[in-house]
Amino acid sequence: MQSETGSYIYFPLIYHHKIPIAPVKALFCTSLGNPLAIPDNFSGGVNNSIVIGDNRIITDLDVTLDVNHTWIGDLRLQLTHIDSNTEITLINRPGYPASQYGCGNDNIRTILDDEITSPVENKCAASPAAISGIYQPQNPLVQFDGISIAGTWTLNVADVYPNDAGSLRNWCLVASISAVPPPPTPEPTAPPLPSQAIINGVTGRVQSLPLDCESRSAVDWAKYFGYSIGELAFFNNLPVSDNPDTGFVGDVYGRWGQIPPNPYGVHAEPVAALLRAYGLPAYAHRPLKWELLKAEIAAGNPVFVWITGSVENGIPVYYTPSDGLHTIVARYEHTVIVTGYTSSSVYYLNGATIYSKSINQFLDSWSALGNMAITTSP
Repeated sequence: MQSETGSYIYFPLIYHHKIPIAPVKALFCTSLGNPLAIPDNFSGGVNNSIVIGDNRIITDLDVTLDVNHTWIGDLRLQLTHIDSNTEITLINRPGYPASQYGCGNDNIRTILDDEITSPVENKCAASPAAISGIYQPQNPLVQFDGISIAGTWTLNVADVYPNDAGSLRNWCLVASISAVPPPPTPEPTAPPLPSQAIINGVTGRVQSLPLDCESRSAVDWAKYFGYSIGELAFFNNLPVSDNPDTGFVGDVYGRWGQIPPNPYGVHAEPVAALLRAYGLPAYAHRPLKWELLKAEIAAGNPVFVWITGSVENGIPVYYTPSDGLHTIVARYEHTVIVTGYTSSSVYYLNGATIYSKSINQFLDSWSALGNMAITTSP
């Protein structure tokens, strides 16, 4: 067993359903010097523990997982808080029983978060990992809410089928903690929605600079609502930072696909703040529920979202800028404007063209940066 220490995360104030996300979280990670081998075909698995001395109360808990394995359908991962005798299964043989042997693709690079739309159990991508992005665990982490984070937390990783092997590389707890439990906040519910909704008249142009997709999307989104803003003027008015939650990171002429502090881009809150300065009602959300995104579309309001690549899967990574305000970033961060949905597809403006993807693929890509979005609704 290894005793670990935690560091505090001060997230910027991100708007979420009219209630700001708690600005202070704590990050507790294992300090494995070398990957921890997972015994093949052994239901007892391997354990790794984090010991925490902070007595405050959990109000929200997420888990990050970094596992190498050549057939993730063999794996079961369980999290236990020893002191409260609380145990949940995070992932259990993804892809099984739909496939007799489960998902046959490699590796897990994910964050598990109750608030994200898609469940982890049916994920099996070819790249960049079989499970990447941010997903709901098999059993909700809310079961840990209301208990003290102090004590021993143990992750068990078991390979329960023969022939493939792997190792645990890293894992972390990301916890919102409070001296006292907060009052309950009711979740907003979306009104009954049509089975499909398409917004016409959303147009755009190809971005002018290699890494200014956020500015191009911002001015195209604003144009739909009757505001005329120049792309370069918008970009030049963005703050600059090595933290994408507070400003644009890096050289806008840099190579796409890097993560900060290398050339990268900017996240939703600085963009929303600048749009508000131009007079638009623009509010950043992280996460935005899929049903609430559809409600915006059904109401005739396009939604400005952060995805990865050309709406492809991405790997979320915790990054610490010089101000110490940890955040999640992903390679090939990109923005598009969602303009419609059907029972199976999502339509979006990327540059000058409207494209479509399956709902599942869109949700996978959108999840990598935590369902980040800008809407006209706070």
